[in-house]
Amino acid sequence: MLGEIVVDLISTEVVNSLVEAKHFEIFAGGEVSNLATNLSRLGYGTALGACLGNDGFGNFLKDHLIQAGVNIEYLQSSNLAPTTLIPVARHSGTPDFIIYRGADQYLSLTDDLLAATNDSKFIHTSAFALSRDPCRSTILAILEANQNQGKIISLDPNYHPMIWSDLQDYRSSLLEFFKYVTVTKPSLDDSIRIFGPGLKPIQYLEKFLRLGPEIVSLTMGSEGSLLGTAQGDRIHIHPNPVPVVDITGAGDAFWSGLLAGLHEGYSALIAARLGQVIAEYKIGFIGPVQEHLSLQMYLNLAEKTLINEI
Repeated sequence: MLGEIVVDLISTEVVNSLVEAKHFEIFAGGEVSNLATNLSRLGYGTALGACLGNDGFGNFLKDHLIQAGVNIEYLQSSNLAPTTLIPVARHSGTPDFIIYRGADQYLSLTDDLLAATNDSKFIHTSAFALSRDPCRSTILAILEANQNQGKIISLDPNYHPMIWSDLQDYRSSLLEFFKYVTVTKPSLDDSIRIFGPGLKPIQYLEKFLRLGPEIVSLTMGSEGSLLGTAQGDRIHIHPNPVPVVDITGAGDAFWSGLLAGLHEGYSALIAARLGQVIAEYKIGFIGPVQEHLSLQMYLNLAEKTLINEI
C-alpha cells in the first residue's frame, strides 16, 4: 500500500457541516492506510509505505498500524510538516471536511521501499497520494517498475478540489496514472466531480473503462454499485438494507473486499459483491474497522446479494 495516512477528527454528533460540530473523536484515517488495516484484519499480510510527521498524532497512527498487524517497516517520518489532519462532520450523506495537508506528501523513494513493492502481489495507491510531490514521483516510479509484472495495481481516483485544485491537470494526470492500473473504484461523487454532472452512472463507468483498467467498480451509496470489466460485463449490484451510522471509510471497506476477493482468485463479480457487503458492515458504526474479520462470512453474504445485468 502506497500513499496517505492521516488523522481523522470525526464529529460525535450527526451534523450538516463542520460549523455545527462541537465535539470530535480521533481516528486513524486515509484511504490507503485504512485499506492496509482492513486487509490485515481480513488475514492478509500488508505493508504501508507512507509518511508521518514527527509528532503525537504520528505516534498515534504508528500504534494503530501495529495493533492492526500492518508492517510499518516502510513507514517514513518527516520534520518538514506535521501529520496530515482531516476534521470530518459525521453525516448520512457526503460529509463536510477540511484537509490540513502535512507530512503525507513527503514520501520518498528508497531502495527498501522499491524492493518491497517488487516482491508484492498487489500494489494500491490513491489520487490523494498522487496529488503532491515528492510522493507522486515516488509512487509513479514504483508503478513503472512494476508494470506488466502480472500483479494487481489498483488506484482509488478519490478526487476532491481540496486535494487537487486544478481539475484539468487532474484529468490529464489520469491518463498517465491509468497506464499502470488494472483495478479502480470511483464513487459516484468522484465521477461527478471529475467528469461533470448530468450523466447516468453507467456513462461514468464507461468513461473510467476507456482509461484502460480491466475492472471498474463504481459505488453509488444507497443505490449499490456498478461493475464493468474489459471483457464486457456490465452489472448492477443491489444494496442490502442496513442502518447508516457513519459513512466515513465505507469506500475503503469496499476496496478491502474487492481486493481480497481478487487476491483469492474469485471473479470480478464476487469480489465486487464482497466489497459491497463489507462496506455495508462498516457504515453501521463510527470510525474505521477495528476488529478482525472473516472473509468467509462476508462471502456467504455476498453470494446472496441481488444483481442484474445492464
